[in-house]
Amino acid sequence: MTARDYIQWDVRNWSLALEYWRQQSGQDFAGCKALEVGSQNGGLSLWLALQGASVICSDLEGPTNAAIRKHQEHGVSDLVTYESVDATSIPYTNYFDVVLFKSVLGGVGVNDHKERQQKAVSEMHKALKTGGELLFAENLTGSTAHQFFRRRFVKWGRDWRYLSLRELDEFLSPFSKVTYRTIGFLGAFGRTERQREVLSWFDKYLIDPVVPTNWRYIVAGVATK
Repeated sequence: MTARDYIQWDVRNWSLALEYWRQQSGQDFAGCKALEVGSQNGGLSLWLALQGASVICSDLEGPTNAAIRKHQEHGVSDLVTYESVDATSIPYTNYFDVVLFKSVLGGVGVNDHKERQQKAVSEMHKALKTGGELLFAENLTGSTAHQFFRRRFVKWGRDWRYLSLRELDEFLSPFSKVTYRTIGFLGAFGRTERQREVLSWFDKYLIDPVVPTNWRYIVAGVATK
């Protein structure tokens, strides 16, 4: 099993979120109840199910057939169920030990709807049991260079609502404990996965240690209810 089974794009940088979650989470994933929000192809649901969690794999219009096939191929179908769930209206209260997502809030807030992003995080908080954890990985605004190139070269770059760390702190304020790290600078500029892999190597060993925190383009963290 490799990180590519869980993360489909910019794998080296985004998969650092998985390492961080393992280090910082206080949950025993084996036997826990979990919800993946905005799943699409089911990678994070696979990651949790392989550790023994019972997972609801969800997306706005339901996960893809590729998600279902992936879980079947890895023998975890008995631990995964599938639902259509709107992140701004999650039909559970005090139910899950873990809620997790990757790169979801930017799409929820498309066309500058910050209030929808806030609502989504509030709904995730509501869905968790007391002591439950939100495992998150999200796109940050990054540097001026990131913002410029997204507007020019990423087809959704003008519409997607990237978060600042200040906004993230605001959204997560209802949680009793929050810890996170920021990741990556060069990786976002790669045009192919091979380029992103090479650039993310430079990020890990050369760039991340020296660039300001608010120049990095990924945040990964754990928030405890």
